[in-house]
Amino acid sequence: MLTANVTPFSQGKTARATELQIQIDDVYACLGQCAGCVLTPEERKTMAADMSEEMLALTIERLSEHAANSGPLKRVNLTFGIADHLLIGVDYLCKLHELGSAVIEAGNPTDREHSAVFFTTSLVGKPQSVIAMLRETKSRLKGNVPLIPLVVLDGRLIKAAKFGPMWREMVLAAKELFGKVDLSTNLSTDAVSCMTPEELALFAARNGFDEVTVNWAPTMRNAAGTLADTPTISQWLLEFDRLAEKKHSLTTSFRPVIARTIDSIMCSDGHAPSLINAVEQIVPETVRKSIEIDHLGYLLPKFEAIGDITHADRHGLAPLGNIKDGSIASIIDKAMPRVLNKIIGIHAQGACSTCRHSAICAGTGFHVATHVARRSGHSKTSEEESCPHVAFAVIDRIAAEMMKMDQELERGPLWAAC
Repeated sequence: MLTANVTPFSQGKTARATELQIQIDDVYACLGQCAGCVLTPEERKTMAADMSEEMLALTIERLSEHAANSGPLKRVNLTFGIADHLLIGVDYLCKLHELGSAVIEAGNPTDREHSAVFFTTSLVGKPQSVIAMLRETKSRLKGNVPLIPLVVLDGRLIKAAKFGPMWREMVLAAKELFGKVDLSTNLSTDAVSCMTPEELALFAARNGFDEVTVNWAPTMRNAAGTLADTPTISQWLLEFDRLAEKKHSLTTSFRPVIARTIDSIMCSDGHAPSLINAVEQIVPETVRKSIEIDHLGYLLPKFEAIGDITHADRHGLAPLGNIKDGSIASIIDKAMPRVLNKIIGIHAQGACSTCRHSAICAGTGFHVATHVARRSGHSKTSEEESCPHVAFAVIDRIAAEMMKMDQELERGPLWAAC
């Protein structure tokens, strides 16, 4: 499975990530209006690349150095995000593929088939024009590194009469040209009220997607739309996960992430280690192998929970530093104590301080959502009596299922002893 979302870990307490995941936020232009998008309406209005040529060149230089020094690696995947790259043009897309390929080559991954350059797009426009751009892009690609479109679906349009057939035409053309197209969608209260889990699962099946990346990424600006009704969003996620598990032909992005975290830190008796031990065990390697660079060159740790979420100003958190100031490794080493203390501090408050899943939660990106909920006023720490968002319900189900599977198979402990 080719994905820009799952970072496999080797076995053992001192787990070492074998996949390097990179995202470069070079384009914010988008004609869409997803309520759960991390971008503001002002950011989406631009119709040019947001990262300068000079910063893009420095970004590739720093990433190539980091990739070369991060081995041995099984896979290297690089995503150019966040918005619609087709709006910038074919010349730009071809340039990005060439630059991204250089980073992947520098990492020298053993699994070349599943190491790729991704680019985000909304596939918004007249099918004839969009397909022509995709066809020209494919015809001009150089080298053997795959280029994969990562298509963002606005759930509010899923029932539109004209949208389905037009979108399907563009998706099928893209799949024929590039061999694979990944699907993602942004969750918000608005989105889940317009698109049921069943409708998204059916839409994915009809359009030939075997995996759906669900993004739930609260920011200080979109908090009203992403955090105002988290029980509804939580139930939506649980139902979509249930459907995906039932169908077998469809997988979600968040289940493997949470399952991997549980498997990495849980003891054989089903109990999690201390919050501090879990953070110190998982986060440093995650930060080194899952990174994001924004259009100004700020280096962000790219965590995963329900989709990707980072330490960035839009989430009320400080970045690791700026790549103008030195190598990626040096910036990470300097910032690591601050990052670990921040994550531990977030989970040492409110309901998180007594939650049995706090260590698992802290090993993912849920701490960012917790921070936004408190900073935005959608969860007051002193009044918390339960999880401030969707994490507990989702983790609780997956952890219970993993323990049950381990007991039923009787194949020895699924979780390594602490």
